[in-house]
Amino acid sequence: MTDIKANLQQTLTAINCLTVYRRVFDDSVLKELNEVLRFTLADSPEAVKKCFSFIGSLLDLSGQGGLQEIDLYKNHLLDCLISDENAFSLVSEHENLDQINGLLIKAVASDLELLKKAYDLDLLQLMGYLEQKYDLAGFMPRFNNLNGNSISPPGHPQYYFQKKALLKEILAASGEWAANIRNLHAYYRETGSGIFGRYWAFKWQDDGVKRGLAGVQNPDPISLDDLVGYDDQKKEIVRNTRQFVNGQGANNILLYGDRGTGKSSTIKSLVHIFGPEGLRVVEVSKHDLLSLHRITREVEGRTQKFIFFIDDLSFEESETEYKDLKALLEGSIEKPPPNVLVYATSNRRNLIREFFSDRDPDEIGRQDTYQEKLSMADRFGIKLVYSTPDQEAYLKTVKNMAKKNGIDLDEVKLSDLALKWALWQNSRSGRTARQFIDDLKGRLALSKPPE
Repeated sequence: MTDIKANLQQTLTAINCLTVYRRVFDDSVLKELNEVLRFTLADSPEAVKKCFSFIGSLLDLSGQGGLQEIDLYKNHLLDCLISDENAFSLVSEHENLDQINGLLIKAVASDLELLKKAYDLDLLQLMGYLEQKYDLAGFMPRFNNLNGNSISPPGHPQYYFQKKALLKEILAASGEWAANIRNLHAYYRETGSGIFGRYWAFKWQDDGVKRGLAGVQNPDPISLDDLVGYDDQKKEIVRNTRQFVNGQGANNILLYGDRGTGKSSTIKSLVHIFGPEGLRVVEVSKHDLLSLHRITREVEGRTQKFIFFIDDLSFEESETEYKDLKALLEGSIEKPPPNVLVYATSNRRNLIREFFSDRDPDEIGRQDTYQEKLSMADRFGIKLVYSTPDQEAYLKTVKNMAKKNGIDLDEVKLSDLALKWALWQNSRSGRTARQFIDDLKGRLALSKPPE
């Protein structure tokens, strides 16, 4: 009993002595462990309730991926350690290891050894101690181990997951974690740190309680190959994005044209192409344009390149949010960050709704009003047009989607059904093709093909 409490005290002391990696135990699950340790050492019966809650939180994480030979607690601690955004992980994105301040390196080495002590905590031993002390026989769940699984968590790019899994394996097999500073540095340098190392796609979150970028767990898996046609447009956007990712000159892009033609899908597909090279896509809704300054501050100075994706961009006469966007694109006294571009889609070429009254010859300064509206679109250096596909292109899209979805239907029958669907929808586009395939797939799954 005495030895167990001494080990628990050592673990708690190690947690409280962290400096660079001090925020690792701000994680909600690891906070619960901290409480378990404190109540256990204080001989408080509350430790039992806290322990059950902690184990339950670990089990909630059991489907999120891990290493098969590491228990859920150890796996989660490694996740939090590797994903932590701190002075060392941030500077590692920019600097070689031998260029980082020696005092910071020493602090990291100390923290890694402290985290190793926390990592070595034997949860089954702790549970056995509480069971014996509070006579919980028949109440405490029986585990031979608390191992997780090796399934890749949904929504995380395989590239990221594999790199992280390798680093976790190295730490798990290491007796001295301080010896792995070089491995940690290499990971941060290659994949990024914090939320920008963990995710490739983001949304701006501002619900009145929490404000900031939130990682997207399940980004749209769309591929450029899924978009039939528009070859020139796709080549142009890929070329511009490649220049951007490589730190060369690149332009903001406006994709405009008919609805459902694949404008948004083109932009969303870029994260799967350039994510491993450091591209991050941030979806910004129109009502969040007033927060553009805050969003820009979150990404400014990071090594990753960021595309602010604004879908279905247009403004009514009375709306003035476009002025904030204009300032980011070009025209503010403050230079836009070199790691940020704006890719927007719109059904309107000039983005701001126009009226014939804008050209009213009786209006004083009418030319100024008209030019003010035109200047919005002019701030996009590249403009790509997406027009409604002809029947041949539409059917080619349908056949491509049918093949990818494993739909084995006579080609003539498939075409007839697709054309009938387009007639019902009064639209012939990539979106219409996707909706048709989704409907057809569902019907065939129920053995009720349409007539």
